[in-house]
Amino acid sequence: MKLYAVILCGGRGERFWPRSRRGMPKQFIKLFGDESLTRRTSERIDSLCPAKRKVFVAPAEFANVIRDRSGKVGKFLFEPQGRNTGPAIGYAAAYLAAIEPDATMVVLPADHLIERRREFLSSVRLAARLAQKGLLVTFGIPPSRPDTGYGYIQTGEKIAGRGRLTAHQVLGFHEKPNLAKARRYLKAGNYLWNSGMFVWRVDTILEGFGKFMPGFHRMLLRFKKAVGTRHEDSVLKAMYEHAPVISIDYAVMEKAENIAAVRATFDWDDVGSWLALARHSRHDKNSNVLKGLCLTKDAKNCIVDSDEGIIAVLGVKDLVIVRSGDAVLVAHQDKVAEIKELLKQARRVPAAKRFL
Repeated sequence: MKLYAVILCGGRGERFWPRSRRGMPKQFIKLFGDESLTRRTSERIDSLCPAKRKVFVAPAEFANVIRDRSGKVGKFLFEPQGRNTGPAIGYAAAYLAAIEPDATMVVLPADHLIERRREFLSSVRLAARLAQKGLLVTFGIPPSRPDTGYGYIQTGEKIAGRGRLTAHQVLGFHEKPNLAKARRYLKAGNYLWNSGMFVWRVDTILEGFGKFMPGFHRMLLRFKKAVGTRHEDSVLKAMYEHAPVISIDYAVMEKAENIAAVRATFDWDDVGSWLALARHSRHDKNSNVLKGLCLTKDAKNCIVDSDEGIIAVLGVKDLVIVRSGDAVLVAHQDKVAEIKELLKQARRVPAAKRFL
């Protein structure tokens, strides 16, 4: 079995503005320590996938930055335009089918944070074994709280594994719930957070596209035949011009029957907003997280991040305060999910666009 890592590097990371911008989105900045999230994701899988078996999929506009921030890599696949995870994964699968038809691929978003590497690798090994049986395998995260920000996977009986590390039948995928439903999921015990990480054989996922997206599948087969020829770029461009904007969940996973879920034993955070900084950083005696040159007095439970100059915080609580170059964000922690709405407003102001 030849396992390839397919690392998805799309996305704008707008909830991390102003550190995350068009030219340097979240997955490429150094939020936790001295390495970008993308490089950390790449290094996490090193022992199973050496550099020559790593494939990074990213929008073409990120070409320069990804070469600098990704670490050792075998292949870059640049998308002419973003089309969500469905086309990105199809693109990678068709490419691998052309160069390594028997390949198995582990699909990893570049911007997830996982610290317990050994347990993560054990989960990947179990998933890869199941993938050889023709299963589409996803990783489910046991919920620690009734979170309304994630989709959920409903699991059935155990089909593999032992101890804490097990794999299960998938009974269904569920959209982000309201709080009452999230509490029911937590109490039931057989619902997992949908992590967006997967393992499958290349031929299995292409069969899934063929069954549920036959039009797009025909485009993938045309691209597969063009790989390595002078027509590769033009066929890729045509494929993306007609590809739907769709996630892999909607495209294949929610419709397929040959699905299994590995119940993850590793820690996991999708680093969805500035609040993730508080979950993975040291706090001072007043529960503040301070990055860069910061002064505080009578401040409590604040997240303060400065990559230039100094930030002084006096007599406030529960705020996110970020200075990055020529832009400053001040937000209540309850409102950080609305940063994207603020940026929509900025796009309508000509003088503000250059700060995005």
